[in-house]
Amino acid sequence: MIVGMHRSGTSMITQWLYRCGLFIGNNLIGPAIGNEQGHFEDEDFLRLHCKFLKKRNFPDSGFIYKNSRQFQLSELEKMELKGTIETKSLRHEEWGWKEPRTTLFLDDYSQLIPGAFYVVVVRSFNATVNSLIVRQYKMEQKKYQTKKGLSRLKWKWFKIKSLDKMYAKETERYLKIWIYYYERILQHIHSLPKDRFMVVNYNELKQDDNYFFSKLKNEWNFSLSYMPFSKVYEDNLLSKERNIRNYITNPDLEARAKAIENEIFFNYPV
Repeated sequence: MIVGMHRSGTSMITQWLYRCGLFIGNNLIGPAIGNEQGHFEDEDFLRLHCKFLKKRNFPDSGFIYKNSRQFQLSELEKMELKGTIETKSLRHEEWGWKEPRTTLFLDDYSQLIPGAFYVVVVRSFNATVNSLIVRQYKMEQKKYQTKKGLSRLKWKWFKIKSLDKMYAKETERYLKIWIYYYERILQHIHSLPKDRFMVVNYNELKQDDNYFFSKLKNEWNFSLSYMPFSKVYEDNLLSKERNIRNYITNPDLEARAKAIENEIFFNYPV
């Protein structure tokens, strides 16, 4: 399982693993705003995750920070997931998937795939929040461009937000989501043997991908063919960062996010 927060670099790392030969699904989400090279996201898992979220009256985006107890799946829902997992396992001896909402259902997946390996993708909260806001801004700009006449004028004057206003409005919400996702991930990997997961980020892979690839191939025994991570990494696809501290009114949020980062980087150096 390739797990991480939205906009954390999971698409880039999954693309690399795919190009190294890992099967990651037959039906993959294509390019979109913020993921020009493609999402490399399995539609089968995405469809089920969205269905489970909607049933609980949560946004299917997975942008939530509610109590984790609300995400215990019913036995019928677990059977749906189990069917998808078994179908893929019958067709492929080695396979994996990336879909950020997977993080919300880790407890259920650990029951369904007790022997799974985990690639945990980490990106700093400052960079992640920046990326989420910039993508949202670009999406609103695209909506504006599709409107015509008076509707376009009204959109321009009354609905389209400046980037500054969007940072002011959305920073804390996205930070809460980042905190929620990585609290869940940390809670989960604390219960795993250390040889069943790796913590990684794209900056590390950009500098040296040998250790990560060697563990996949020699310790986890995946039959992959090496391709340099630099072949998929593109600096120009990453958004420029602002210091989000300027938009945080609740200091406790920043303290919690920093504590999570410190725990990750101290216990699981990336």
